[in-house]
Amino acid sequence: DIDECSYSSYLCQYQCQNVPGRFSCVCPEGYQLLGTRLCQGKRQEPLRNHALTDSQTCVNIHGAYQCVENDRCQEPYVKVADNRCVCPVTKPACRELPFSIVHRYMSITSDRTVPSDIFQIQATSVYPGAYNTFRIRSGDEEGEFYIRQINNISAMLVLSRPVTGPKEYVLDLEMVSVNPLMSYQTSSALRLSVYVGQHSF
Repeated sequence: DIDECSYSSYLCQYQCQNVPGRFSCVCPEGYQLLGTRLCQGKRQEPLRNHALTDSQTCVNIHGAYQCVENDRCQEPYVKVADNRCVCPVTKPACRELPFSIVHRYMSITSDRTVPSDIFQIQATSVYPGAYNTFRIRSGDEEGEFYIRQINNISAMLVLSRPVTGPKEYVLDLEMVSVNPLMSYQTSSALRLSVYVGQHSF
């Protein structure tokens, strides 16, 4: 028996296992072999492993899953639809906050090549004569991300520095709409939970 695994660290994407007369590749928990040497995340079945409540939704991420509450609206916001909260203008606390927040979830791998476009933001409603600007309102304290505006109604979230997981970022991506003729300004936010997988695949 020749230990093929000792000759190269590139035989398998994750781990090489010597067996008599040959070798085989293995993947970490939550992943399955794709072909003979690559690993891909399995679609997780959280109901088998986790007491999922009626108020939760589970999101598949690389090699795992994350369960989140369906109603993530916090005071002074109120839930108006799945994943959407609004801040009623009648509440004084809402004056300095985005009018609405939409919740979204995504997963990326560790050690992703940078810079890398990871998420496109697009305005769902556009007001005539309004100028829209996009920014990261919160959640990027270490400067791993930035916004690249594409046009008046869309922008791209860009990963600017390599990140390693497992880790979760919760970014508030804000679109500010200004109509100078009517002296009108409003904003809306997309609260994006970015789950970074533990591996680079």
